[in-house]
Amino acid sequence: MGSNFPFIQNSVLRANLDDAFNHVVILLPFSESETYDEAGKSSFRKTIIIYTASIIEALLFHLVDTKLSEDDLSVRSWEIENKKILYTVGVDHEIIAGDYKLKVVSSKKDKLNLAGICEHLKEHKILTQPLLDKIHVIRELRNSQHIGPHKIVKSFSKADLENAFSVAGDVKRFVKARL
Repeated sequence: MGSNFPFIQNSVLRANLDDAFNHVVILLPFSESETYDEAGKSSFRKTIIIYTASIIEALLFHLVDTKLSEDDLSVRSWEIENKKILYTVGVDHEIIAGDYKLKVVSSKKDKLNLAGICEHLKEHKILTQPLLDKIHVIRELRNSQHIGPHKIVKSFSKADLENAFSVAGDVKRFVKARL
């Protein structure tokens, strides 16, 4: 059987994407099986969403890797050096003087997470806002799987899964069209 990602030239990435996709295909029937209660089905959906978000992230990273250089990933920000307080107005307000200088901090491609990948693709006008909004929904869904900060146990629905698949399909078509 051929790859589900034949447009990806990097053979290692393509194999990893196919492996993740195959894990999704293997787990999918369990997410709706009558053998499991709702908590069991939710658990399978949770894992599938993690794999699906990883596929989305890898596809978008491939765009970053092929379309942007390390220089394109540099973050520029203004910082004050040699700060001198001229007058203290209050505990949260000071009048200052200093040198306002532009600082450039370079980012490493291999250290980017999904949010960073999306921000760079948006900044360089590669990623559209409607697709970015959909990706952020899946990113937040994946991140909601961290159990520490929750007051209730998160249950993952069939609709969550269908949305993740829809966004993954949109991202796949988007990336394929830009390579």
